[in-house]
Amino acid sequence: MASDDYIGKTVARKYRVEALIGEGGMGKVYKATQLVLEKPVVLKVLRQALLSDERTVARFQREAKAASRLNHANSISILDFGQAEDGAMYIAMEYVSGKDLHHILSREWPLPESRVIRIVSQVLSALSDAHGAGVIHRDLKPENIMVEQRRGEADFVKVLDFGIAKITDSSGEDGPALTRAGFVCGTPEYMSPEQARGATLDHRSDLYAVGVILYQLTTGMLPFDSESAVGFATKHLTEQPPLPSRRRPEARISPQLERLIMKTLAKSPDDRPQTADQFRAELLAIDKESRGGGRSTRRSSTSQGSPRRVVTPVEQQETRVTSHPMGGDPGWGQDTTQRADPSVARSVRHGHVDRTAHHERYRPGGAAIVGLDSTDPVGRRPDRSGLAFKIVTVVLVLIAIGVAGAFIRTVMKQKEEEQAFVPPPNAPVKIKDPNAAPPIDLDRLWEQQVPEAMRDPAASSRLNHDGDAAWRRGDSGMAITKYKEAFSRDPAPELALKLGELYYQQDEVAEAKNWWGRHLADAPTSKARAYIDQVMPP
Repeated sequence: MASDDYIGKTVARKYRVEALIGEGGMGKVYKATQLVLEKPVVLKVLRQALLSDERTVARFQREAKAASRLNHANSISILDFGQAEDGAMYIAMEYVSGKDLHHILSREWPLPESRVIRIVSQVLSALSDAHGAGVIHRDLKPENIMVEQRRGEADFVKVLDFGIAKITDSSGEDGPALTRAGFVCGTPEYMSPEQARGATLDHRSDLYAVGVILYQLTTGMLPFDSESAVGFATKHLTEQPPLPSRRRPEARISPQLERLIMKTLAKSPDDRPQTADQFRAELLAIDKESRGGGRSTRRSSTSQGSPRRVVTPVEQQETRVTSHPMGGDPGWGQDTTQRADPSVARSVRHGHVDRTAHHERYRPGGAAIVGLDSTDPVGRRPDRSGLAFKIVTVVLVLIAIGVAGAFIRTVMKQKEEEQAFVPPPNAPVKIKDPNAAPPIDLDRLWEQQVPEAMRDPAASSRLNHDGDAAWRRGDSGMAITKYKEAFSRDPAPELALKLGELYYQQDEVAEAKNWWGRHLADAPTSKARAYIDQVMPP
């Protein structure tokens, strides 16, 4: 039976398939009816072509096993697991008629702080149960959090999609290793630093992801912006996120909640809340203080004046990777398994980067700064216009002299570099067709300088993109080769940073130190310096 023919058919003599909800690289997700009880359910059906892939089958089985361990009101319930008549494997789970948190964020932001705490505290309650059962989710994001309105209870949460969950027991029942050493899986925007590095994870990695979600719910933005999966991972590893109140000054974020968010986004797991219960208790304490009237909030300057127009995430451009581009995509797209309205579901291809959703590029307009002018005893303002004119004139002259001097120094330095540069054997040359580039000597490339006249930024950008793609699929060797070729055409500091991280992940410490040294030499104010100093002391 072809998978396109499932609609209207009965699977395993138990489930009548009603409609397609979502589709991904591993299979399809359907709304179905359990025949005996006439109860709506969700069916995930693995593609028959993947049945021979041991790793994929094991991952599919692990999702059922991980979710079946959970018995919590805020976790999705697994009802059944088996094979259809045609041999295809399926998971049956409860149907939730709500919307995912990304849908709510996109259409209803800004959310009151009390609502944010109500939603996130339920997520943490589900995580507490999962962590207690030895299950780490590893892919928490708004798309994997369903919210429904139950009778008498608003914003009831269900956490779902344990497709790449990690079971932390040592029973050995999981079969083959599902991820290679150093292999990164998850969604880059929500990855903890240790997850982006491919290190061993514990439950505190999930808490970091919750911190990212909290940041996003309070500001309508992610902590970091990037155009690529590798860019997100690098920023989680090396940069401190801006304060939510600075990222979105007009949002009403209490100082207590802001401090908790920043604590949860700490690079070291030891500096975050240590358990989901502790995290939840701190959240509820903030909500209790707020309801008791002790809350202080930051308000925008427009809140006391004329009404302002709120720019919502729907009106902004979002950069969001919806299908695990770092290589761990469970293959179910953005996992629309629980959507009641099929029109909301979106089909996402495996590895596709969705640039069409909603957030991230808001830039608030300028604000006037009002001060007090000093006056004389009778109220007249002193005339400082002549002095101000002289000061401005002197400053402009000094700036002009500085710019001219910098230009002359740049020209002289460029000439010296061109005269002193001795190309290594088989050094890259700029040619019209970058696809036909000659062989490149990649030895000790980190210490070489490339004159401006020999650089090819366009070819470097293409090779950098190829390196990112190789890194996402776990091919570190190819990623290193592509990044080096890109560096030889345009030695950008970002490339040296990536090469250092890749060599560090492969335990080639000396080479990592060389590349990170080059990065810091070219970018002395790099935000990655603290991270490099931490993992690579002198």
